[in-house]
Amino acid sequence: CNFFRNIGHFVEQAQDYPSALKLIGKHDFDIVISDASVDGGNILDLLRAIKNRNADTIVVVDSAVDTVQDGVRAVKEGAFGIVQKPFTIPELSFQIKKAIEKRGDKPEVEIPDQFRNIYQPYNFIGQSPGIEKVFKIVDRVAKTDSSVIITGETGTGKELVAGAIHYNSKRSDGPFVRVNCAALPEQLLESELFGYEKGAFTGAEKLRIGRFEQANGGTIFLDEVADMSLFTQAKVLRVVQEKEFERLGSNDTVKTDVRIISATNKNLLELMEKGVFREDLYYRLNVVSIHIPPLRERDGDIKLLVRYFLKKYSTTLSKKIKGMDATALKILTGYHWPGNIRELENTVERAVLMAESETITQDDLSLFFASQTPNPSKNQIQLPPGGINLDEAEKGFILQALERSNWIQKEAAKLLGISSRVLNYKIKNYGITHPRWKQNT
Repeated sequence: CNFFRNIGHFVEQAQDYPSALKLIGKHDFDIVISDASVDGGNILDLLRAIKNRNADTIVVVDSAVDTVQDGVRAVKEGAFGIVQKPFTIPELSFQIKKAIEKRGDKPEVEIPDQFRNIYQPYNFIGQSPGIEKVFKIVDRVAKTDSSVIITGETGTGKELVAGAIHYNSKRSDGPFVRVNCAALPEQLLESELFGYEKGAFTGAEKLRIGRFEQANGGTIFLDEVADMSLFTQAKVLRVVQEKEFERLGSNDTVKTDVRIISATNKNLLELMEKGVFREDLYYRLNVVSIHIPPLRERDGDIKLLVRYFLKKYSTTLSKKIKGMDATALKILTGYHWPGNIRELENTVERAVLMAESETITQDDLSLFFASQTPNPSKNQIQLPPGGINLDEAEKGFILQALERSNWIQKEAAKLLGISSRVLNYKIKNYGITHPRWKQNT
């Protein structure tokens, strides 16, 4: 609500069905955003009350997985569309903009430029070669219907890139459905993806529409795709190849037209070698590959992102922040950001919240960086009582650095504090190889 108030809209908020009816009776709203589950009533009755008052009112329904059927019924009854929970402000803004354009009106208060095109906001702020390469690939691949795999460390913005592809494609009017494959155990993930019939198992009290069915006509984003079991991978492969599946407990085939975008922070080639990720699924999903560089490799982008986040949280937290002093900015640009943009955003938000003046200083960052200061006694490597084999220990650290850096030697060298040339020499000396490297000696 605060975001839309801050950009000039008149906003009223109702906690339940009775209070919503009172507001509808007092005002002719241009847009109503309602949860599919309405306390003290239901979405269909609310929709009818809104349309009886003003037939031109745009109604957008936000729906969780369990209430998606209520949302679909509301759309059939005249609601404009559904926004899937959890949604972002840019995503909701995009839905509102589409509804206004379809009605043929021009809003009295324009939505700011950074929210006009969904999923092209803060992670796409940058001028470094690595992120510009991502921009170019997204621009090209969005025009196609090809499957895409997005790789990168946690917090680099893989979901943002997936959304940018969807909302700049011919499927942009269709749903963008997100599934975190690592967040659910195998049995729950299967029912989440494919849905189930009433009585399919104990506790299945009603029909549930799965995410592949919800995404029909749009895009499904499979985040952390490497965490799917081989059994679930086989079922996903069938959807990719045949565009069909069965709900749990049913023999009826469901057809679906979806584009699949996947993401992972793991090395799928290694997982294929270990036999825990299907090779045929990998090549079906990996028609186009996009790697998002970590923030520490995006020279100059941290300053741009800090400027954006300062502006964003100055508005949302109602603080008058003019900027950040040179010392504080130097601290941020010198930090390695293991949590990437997500960590940077949280840090700036906290600094804005704690700031007592109009300029962010080093003291405003102290709350965050106090918890990041290493304990020398904990980080010091202790020699075992029986001693160690130094060569084996060094090889072990090199392997750890390579695994942590996704087998990119330049990154591994940085972690070890040595040059790429020295690391390359040691890799050859210890006979370390990897399938992705062009030459192994």
